[in-house]
Amino acid sequence: MEIPELADLIWLFEDDPATEYEDMDWPVGLHSFRLQRGNREVLFSLDPTSGEAYVTIAEAGDEVVSIGRLRRLESVSVEKHEDCEGLALRFTEDRHEPLWLQTRPAIRLSWNAMPLGTW
Repeated sequence: MEIPELADLIWLFEDDPATEYEDMDWPVGLHSFRLQRGNREVLFSLDPTSGEAYVTIAEAGDEVVSIGRLRRLESVSVEKHEDCEGLALRFTEDRHEPLWLQTRPAIRLSWNAMPLGTW
């Protein structure tokens, strides 16, 4: 699985990650990145070793979406576009569209789990 450099993730989430175990350094183990913009907060967790990711978004402290155990990831990449920045998660199988977690200018999540025209 392709993953970004730790420095790129720190830049995107504007903070160092929290880790479940102090003796595990990037990219080993589960690392969680937290970002808040206004009343909205995102928690993105990634375990590069097992290839799993988790995304939780809260609005004013209330969880509004949680997607856990995202597996079969082909790549996780930091993307900078003209009008926004975020994280793209691409899957190894064509049956899942990429998940887009926008972090700037606002926190948003977009994922068409299945490509158009499939059942």
